[in-house]
Amino acid sequence: MSIAQIPVSIEVNGRRLSTQASPVARLSTLLRDHFGLTGTKLGCDAGDCGACTVLVDDEAVCACLVPAVEADGKQVRTVEGLSNGTLSALQASFLHHGAAQCGICTPGFLVAASALLEENPAPDEQAVKDALGGVLCRCTGYRKIIAAVMDAGSGIPPGPGHNSGSVGASPTRLDGMPKVFGTDLFGADEWPDNTLGVMVIRSPHWQARFSFGDLAHFLETTPGLVAVYTAEDLPGQNCFGVIPPFADQPALAVDVARFRGEAVAIVVGNPEAIADLDPDTFPISWEELPHALSMDEAMAEGFAPIHAERRGNVLTSGTVRRGDAEAALAASAATASGSFETSYVEHAYIEPEAGYAFMDGDTLVIKACTQAPIMDRDDTAAILGLPPERVRVIPTATGGGFGSKLDLSVQPLIGLAALKTGRPARLVYTRAESMASTTKRHPARMRATIGADAEGRITGMVFDGDFNTGAYASWGPTVATRVPVHASGPYFTPNYRASARAIHTNGPVSGAFRGFGVPQAAYMQETLYDELADRLGI
Repeated sequence: MSIAQIPVSIEVNGRRLSTQASPVARLSTLLRDHFGLTGTKLGCDAGDCGACTVLVDDEAVCACLVPAVEADGKQVRTVEGLSNGTLSALQASFLHHGAAQCGICTPGFLVAASALLEENPAPDEQAVKDALGGVLCRCTGYRKIIAAVMDAGSGIPPGPGHNSGSVGASPTRLDGMPKVFGTDLFGADEWPDNTLGVMVIRSPHWQARFSFGDLAHFLETTPGLVAVYTAEDLPGQNCFGVIPPFADQPALAVDVARFRGEAVAIVVGNPEAIADLDPDTFPISWEELPHALSMDEAMAEGFAPIHAERRGNVLTSGTVRRGDAEAALAASAATASGSFETSYVEHAYIEPEAGYAFMDGDTLVIKACTQAPIMDRDDTAAILGLPPERVRVIPTATGGGFGSKLDLSVQPLIGLAALKTGRPARLVYTRAESMASTTKRHPARMRATIGADAEGRITGMVFDGDFNTGAYASWGPTVATRVPVHASGPYFTPNYRASARAIHTNGPVSGAFRGFGVPQAAYMQETLYDELADRLGI
């Protein structure tokens, strides 16, 4: 049943704009979808990230928490209204300090900072921190942002030599201007007319067998839907992976889902119908299967391999040897040993995965946030049974990635919808969907011993590590082979033996995350080096 629309009239950036909106619509949706002001970014839809910060009657608020109807008759300012087309002092300061990096959080910071500077033109550092505390950034470390606001408030112009081309001078980002103006287009910021929406049906279980009900009846009785697609509808090879010899992940699972959040089907329809659709009404039945979330459970005798060909759930392993590490440790003046564990880490980029696909003649075009457009093209082409030259991936601005956006996410799903329907298709992950379905930093369990002579020179090291790669390979082979190379850190170690394994579990897929396993080993090695130094009294 459709909800009656309510007239809403708002003064936005000095212009009176009117539309009809659902009583449950958010102000952020109104600004972006009705008025085309996509400078207001969406990162969480829960008021946690602050990317959607706007001014309502000069008060900074999260637009995702404000019902659109509550803004009726009020004045709203977004990042697009902070200047008249030329750089404001604040925007110029952001450019000068390099405060806009990926740029997804920049509009929120600019709007919140503008409210502060209008009230307090010369804020101290604590005032800036307080004013910006509701906006999150995953790139800068905040120092450049704070400095940019303080300099803009003090009226100090950008210093000499900036962008001068002189040695040591800091260049202005080539893409800095659209970031501070709020005009840079991210994955969710652009879509053609007549675009269909896509919903992904995902497994609620860590491992489960599933079967579909009457999909035809579901389509016929749910207004606004166009199609449902499952693995049977994929015309190519239903398998992808960043390292081809280990590729093992289906775009849509077949018969068994191996982790909670895995995609099993997509529903395509009019955007309003998709937005209103309750995924619990989708006709699918589940049979939970035994699962393993820890590496001990996965390697236990009697637990079935998650992938039949990988005995003991060992994906692969890597080893590096130099000299005789055991003999060197036995002859050392002192040794330090320890066992260490690290957990999953979510990348937590502000921008959830998003994009749209459309047919340009016989070429499938995909515009999406990604760190690896060529890998995306090749894997998507294989999944959809197309030659690579008939698939074109155009990267949008990417609001943080840190490694996770090296793997496929929305690309084959929107590609399938566009290819089958002939209409543009768009998919924007929710924050929960992004966290459930995308890759994480590998949890690690590591054991090591390091030795040194009486003068403190390292004599040898032995390292063994297991890394939880989750249900599919992703970058697990890279982690298993890279960690042994780096486990000794930047220190000369004449006698060395290091081994690592990537282990499958039914946990989230582990992938690339700023170092591919090396940060886990660095935590271990530096702790042991400190302990060894204490034992030697140096």
